[in-house]
Amino acid sequence: MENKSYPMHELGIAKSEDLKYEIKSYLDNKTHSSAYLKVCSNELKRLGHMDLSLVMESIAHAKLNFEAMLMEAFGMKEDIRLNLNNVLVRAEEDVKLARKIADLAMEKKEWEVYNLMYELAKTEAENLTAIMGVLNRMIKDRN
Repeated sequence: MENKSYPMHELGIAKSEDLKYEIKSYLDNKTHSSAYLKVCSNELKRLGHMDLSLVMESIAHAKLNFEAMLMEAFGMKEDIRLNLNNVLVRAEEDVKLARKIADLAMEKKEWEVYNLMYELAKTEAENLTAIMGVLNRMIKDRN
């Protein structure tokens, strides 16, 4: 049962090609803005400014939510299985690239970079497993 008393955000609400183009341009120009804010938050935390760090982290999270809503409005993909599959493909590429960078860091004896990239590859691999589990369950539930 759908509750009509509360507005629901839907995928692909932008129908005009001009509007879709402008949203896509906006998103392209905002690439990683929430990540930059999170970097600032991390540095403020390292410097002992916990209150400022939390503010920046909160702003980064809010920006990320709006970026996601814009992607939804653009109608990135209306099929959640296709979205998850696209995430899987990208995550597989990210794991391979992170491992490649980790190997290079090991070769150069840059251990902090190696540790970071190794953990990133490990986390991405764990995420892949979790997403594949969700996809498999969705497919099983549909049959």
